[in-house]
Amino acid sequence: MSFSEEVKYELCSTEINDKKEAEAELIGFIKGKGVLRLSKKQMNLSIMFPSIKIARRFITVMKILSSGDYELFVVQNRRLWKQKNVQLDLTVSSFGNNEIYFLNTDIPEWVSIDPELFGVFLRGLYLVCGTVINPVASYHLEINHSDENLLNQISFTLRKKFEIQSKVLQVRNNFKLTIRAASDLIEFLNLIGAIQSATKVEQIVQRRSVISDVNRSMNFLSANADRIGNSTARQLRAIKIIEESIGLDSLNDELRLLAYLRLENEDMSLRELGEMMEPKMTKSMVFTRMKKIISLAEQIEKGKSR
Repeated sequence: MSFSEEVKYELCSTEINDKKEAEAELIGFIKGKGVLRLSKKQMNLSIMFPSIKIARRFITVMKILSSGDYELFVVQNRRLWKQKNVQLDLTVSSFGNNEIYFLNTDIPEWVSIDPELFGVFLRGLYLVCGTVINPVASYHLEINHSDENLLNQISFTLRKKFEIQSKVLQVRNNFKLTIRAASDLIEFLNLIGAIQSATKVEQIVQRRSVISDVNRSMNFLSANADRIGNSTARQLRAIKIIEESIGLDSLNDELRLLAYLRLENEDMSLRELGEMMEPKMTKSMVFTRMKKIISLAEQIEKGKSR
């Protein structure tokens, strides 16, 4: 089972607390994939579901509000022969006075102003129109729909009420709302009731953060070690030039002691060398004196090249 399927499996098992929630989720389903078909006798509603489990979820929600008759059909996808969709047909009159919500393209105000009901509405919409990539690979959730206005309403409400950032993009003759930040993805999954899936994404984000911190630390240590190694090599080379040309005895007592300590302790830091000096020196003091040794070696080399 893919992560996207896991999310929908969890949503299909989410408890419905009352009729108001059932109505909000039902509106999400119908606005997502509902198609009205007119006849002389009545108005029918057809909804296409990506799986039998989601179709059963819709029936469960519908029965809380209505006992109307319906018909189910298994539809073979011509392009993807392994994929089978489920079509459900029923009469709009089954919903009584609530049919107005299914005919209007806007989100009902009582849904959009209530954070919990808006999340429930999105749950129904996401189940038939949404998908999410495995967060191990990327943070990317999208809701595909033909109505740009509907997606813009959702994007506005997500940003205004929940501070969830999303974008509405056109793809050929269709539109999609996308969420591409880890924090926004986690908030969205929590909003629609996919609590376990949100926790899973959060754990992946935390693991990535730890790995990233470790990598940064290792890179820093490696770069620091390279820098120190290069600096030590330069110091040793300068000392050898002095030793082979004018001799270390030509240095004053302080510089001579430092030169011998460096030759005998190649792996020590400047701070550690300073601890061994008599009297003890700070790192900056050792650095200043080592610069004098390097400067003297450079002068010796220039003299030889003339």
